[in-house]
Amino acid sequence: MSLPARGAMLVVRLLPARPALAFAAGLARLAWWDSRRRRVGRFHLDQAMPGLDPRERDRILKDSIGHLGRTVAETLVVLQRLRGTDLEANFEFEPGARELLQSVREQSAVLVQAHLGGFEAFGPAAASIGLRPGFPMRMPNNYYVGRKLVAARAGWGTELFPRRGAVRHMLRHMKGGGAVILTTDQNARLAPIFVPWFGYPAATERAAAALALRAGAPLLVCWCLRQHNRLGHFSVGCQLIHAHGPAVPASDDAVYQLTLRMHQALETVIRRHPRQYLWVHDRYRTRPEDLAADA
Repeated sequence: MSLPARGAMLVVRLLPARPALAFAAGLARLAWWDSRRRRVGRFHLDQAMPGLDPRERDRILKDSIGHLGRTVAETLVVLQRLRGTDLEANFEFEPGARELLQSVREQSAVLVQAHLGGFEAFGPAAASIGLRPGFPMRMPNNYYVGRKLVAARAGWGTELFPRRGAVRHMLRHMKGGGAVILTTDQNARLAPIFVPWFGYPAATERAAAALALRAGAPLLVCWCLRQHNRLGHFSVGCQLIHAHGPAVPASDDAVYQLTLRMHQALETVIRRHPRQYLWVHDRYRTRPEDLAADA
């Protein structure tokens, strides 16, 4: 799949910004014709927003698929054209959000987000106000896409950690006063904890809650939403879920309760902006043994 991906990226790079975003969105919407993705997306939307008219549900789903394409184009092309500029001017912070984020700059904060809005732009947004963020990165299967993604994410005042040994790298970064960004809304396969996600048990990584508890670090749920009327501009918000305090053991119950609160905060903002969320990811793929027969 390397050649098609390289060809699509070449087209996006050659186009002006708005046509590039439109092209990427149109290309991404081809996923609508994948019956499995369509079925997954419909199930997730029905779970999150029960009672939604099926026609409106499908319109939201189509928009969210196109949104993913725009996000890729923003990350690999649009944001790169902004290098060397005052990027902070591209971020509008919701009331109190800037102050809350800046208040945890030296407290080894854990910043949790979902695949919502311009999630790739949140790292640069956090760095622009002095948080020194870092995050683990799983390389995509497509080598060419992966290489371009690393180049796009590198810099901006952020640090990338390899997935192998990521916890060790994150702890080192936090001990130096840095913040870590974790995107926690995808299916976890290795020793997950099952926490309701829109009311249905979902295999979730323990890392975000465990890091905050063991380090006594504040944990914030954050979001970075695209402003449709302003190209390359985003609205940043956050909510404090766990305050700075003494380190405590990351017991299963403590991790579960903190993760549940994270999920509830993320669900609220996702429901407000459903067209900017990634519904086609199979969030419930891994099942607990007692529910496996129902999957």
